[in-house]
Amino acid sequence: MTLTIPDVEQWRPEQLTTAATNAATLATRLDGLAASGRTNAETLQWSGPAGTAAKTRMDTEKTRTGAVSAALLELQTALNVEVGNLTETKNKVLQLRDAAQTPNGEMPGFQVAADGTVSAQARMDYLRKHADGKANVEGECVAEMYLAAVHQWHIANALKAAADTAERARVAVENAAVKLDQAFTTLGDPTLNVVAPTAPASTTPASTTAPPSDKPSNSSQLMSNSGSGSGSGGGGGGGSSSGGGSWSESALASGGPPTKMPTGEQAQWIQEAIRVLRENGYDVSDSDAAIIAAIIEKESGGNPNAINLWDSNAAAGIPSKGLMQTIDPTFNSYKLAGHDDIWNPVDNIIAGSRYAIERYGSLSNVPGIVAMSQNQGYVGY
Repeated sequence: MTLTIPDVEQWRPEQLTTAATNAATLATRLDGLAASGRTNAETLQWSGPAGTAAKTRMDTEKTRTGAVSAALLELQTALNVEVGNLTETKNKVLQLRDAAQTPNGEMPGFQVAADGTVSAQARMDYLRKHADGKANVEGECVAEMYLAAVHQWHIANALKAAADTAERARVAVENAAVKLDQAFTTLGDPTLNVVAPTAPASTTPASTTAPPSDKPSNSSQLMSNSGSGSGSGGGGGGGSSSGGGSWSESALASGGPPTKMPTGEQAQWIQEAIRVLRENGYDVSDSDAAIIAAIIEKESGGNPNAINLWDSNAAAGIPSKGLMQTIDPTFNSYKLAGHDDIWNPVDNIIAGSRYAIERYGSLSNVPGIVAMSQNQGYVGY
């Protein structure tokens, strides 16, 4: 690696300090989240297969996240060490350059090129111009050429040291980053390799949703297909106890997208969510309200307090919640500013709709809606 003085001058070692601080902060937060997940799983006091699956998952993830935290701290150490080395090397190069360029009284300083070459020409010109009949002026010029060579030697050595330091820093940080990447890949998908219990745990709160009589296939990472919500009447029919309108598969008996518009309080929630989505650049039509209502009916039965405690997401400690049955990580990724309450009907619809649009291109492309338009059973999204 060949470096020039401007190259070294542009170094910003302090940015590595910021990166090191961020790595340490992330490690601390990761440890805290892992511990919190384990504590939350214990606090729920689940029994049966769901409880066992949750405990096993949390123990596994704590071990895996611990490896990531250790790798982050190793990266922090590497960054902090190299900050000092790079700062010292940079300062040395610039100090030597400045020392050579600094004028000596009325005599100009040496000229220093980007590659570290030092010229005494300006100083020699000055001596000759102000010789005033001195017989030894050429001897003084030779002395200046010697001093220029000395300055150049020191600067060249400093630039070589800078190149060596930069290469060592690159290797050290790269090695730490590789270890971090390896640790990160062990985290895997939290929804994989978790066996869903066949029935809710015995400690399931009375306020949670009941398993649907026509429970659809396994859902995506966003939804858990809890079917009808508490008091919704079961399956895909019946109005919800929250005041939302009803919707059934008969609406699609002849194919095509849902057309039955929501009514009552549910209609107000959907309309408000659509308004917010439009304000944030999403092309959501009035007719999409029927699609959203259909998804809500199938996912939660219109119950904004619905929670699924018996699928693989629940076993992993992230049960699906609310009208559109979002899990916390997905809700947090797709919520909008000022709409960060997963239990709030409007906020839940916003996050669920954004997820569906981002993943499938439009609400009408949601797999469950496509399936039902083809007279097939609903599937989660």
